[in-house]
Amino acid sequence: MKEKIVCVEWDDASSNSGYYNKDHPERFSPVRCKTVGHFISKDKTAIVLSSESFEDGDKRDIHTIPRKMIVKVTELK
Repeated sequence: MKEKIVCVEWDDASSNSGYYNKDHPERFSPVRCKTVGHFISKDKTAIVLSSESFEDGDKRDIHTIPRKMIVKVTELK
């Protein structure tokens, strides 16, 4: 069976060890990310992907992205 490969666009938390500057609030905003991987599952709380998938069905480097952080999911062809 062919596995789905997806790109998940999501907003991640960010941190900055510098001083806060109200003239540059973008430095203290969430960071837009894109994660590409082998689709494993999704439910009402999260989507789960793996970076690696092996012939025997094993998967490695698992990413769990909370649904509330997800902006867009695109299946790649």
